[in-house]
Amino acid sequence: METNLKPLTQFFMKFTSAGLVAGTLALGAGNAVAQPSPGVTDTEIKIGAYLPLSGPIASYGIPLLAGMQAAINTANEAGGVKGRKFTLVAEDNKFNPQATVAIARKLITRDEIFAFVAPMGTPSTAAAMDYILNEAKVPIINPYAGMAEWYNPPRDFFYGAQVPLESQAKVIGRWAAKDGHKKLIAVHLTLVTNERQANEFAQAAKRMNPDVAVEFLSTKLGSTDFGPMAIEIASKKPDAIAMFFTQNETVALAKELRLQNVRIPIYTYAGIVINSTIDIAGASVEGMKAVSYIVPPSLDTPAVREYRTALAKVAPNEKPDYLSLNSYGYMKIFIEAVRRINGPITRQTLVQSMDNMRNYDTGILPSVTYSPKQHMGTTSLQRVQITGGKWNILGDAVDSEKDW
Repeated sequence: METNLKPLTQFFMKFTSAGLVAGTLALGAGNAVAQPSPGVTDTEIKIGAYLPLSGPIASYGIPLLAGMQAAINTANEAGGVKGRKFTLVAEDNKFNPQATVAIARKLITRDEIFAFVAPMGTPSTAAAMDYILNEAKVPIINPYAGMAEWYNPPRDFFYGAQVPLESQAKVIGRWAAKDGHKKLIAVHLTLVTNERQANEFAQAAKRMNPDVAVEFLSTKLGSTDFGPMAIEIASKKPDAIAMFFTQNETVALAKELRLQNVRIPIYTYAGIVINSTIDIAGASVEGMKAVSYIVPPSLDTPAVREYRTALAKVAPNEKPDYLSLNSYGYMKIFIEAVRRINGPITRQTLVQSMDNMRNYDTGILPSVTYSPKQHMGTTSLQRVQITGGKWNILGDAVDSEKDW
């Protein structure tokens, strides 16, 4: 199969509603598989992903796809694994949960993918999960999504490295209380996942300090007018605010608060730790505190330098950022799991390989360990803050499942 590694600027132009083949990766092996799995031949392994590549959340999906493509290219240039080529089929779900169900069915039945790798969206994954895992029995590896209930108890064919949203909120709540804030406001989208974040934030803050009081304000996904909310927040005079929005709403409210001269500490979760948050919001987010899944994309280490070089090759117009670095790391974990398979490459042997992975260090996110009883690879988060117009690390990583 001819390798297609054109810059993503051209790559995205070729995207159609029928899907798109995102490039190839030599994965290698030797002889033909005795009992081939769907998506696997003696020359190819085909994987799939659903991401928002258009619409209001495309600012997440496009860099995530670029990171995956960069990881694929890196492995290809290194000679691949077992003589096979890896083909990525990416579909635009526009962050629509119901559309994701149809897309998942198409990727499995028509494209015959081997597994889903780093698909994006907690609501989207939740909507499609029953069909993918229980009916089709196709693995989902390291989605850019996460809820605590997905991992307790572990679900067959499902593995992740993204600390669930609820666990992130616990860290943020404890952090705000440890910083001495007693009068807090938690603002969130009306989506179930964000409501849960706000509740976990409040409970964690109160466990840290029973004197903490938390009020809640909510808005719908895609809201743009935050003047009334900013005025209401100002009238309540909180010590600090926690935001559980997408980037669009976070930036809009931060700007409006600054216009209203409300200068209070802002806490948020890892989905907002993106360089474009600073590019768009500027001084409005200076001082913002958050948790991050990964190390900064500017870090001068072999793994991050490798990522920056690979990203420049496949997506020269994409600046190094947390999103593409994140998906680069997630794809590396999957590739390593395939590399460690002994014998036929099947969905079951992929599961066995994931179950046997211990302390694998990508150099990008905390070391991951999986087992039959532990399908969440890590529970650690790095605290960060915007100072001097960039995200900076604050202290050591913390375990979201423990007091710190």
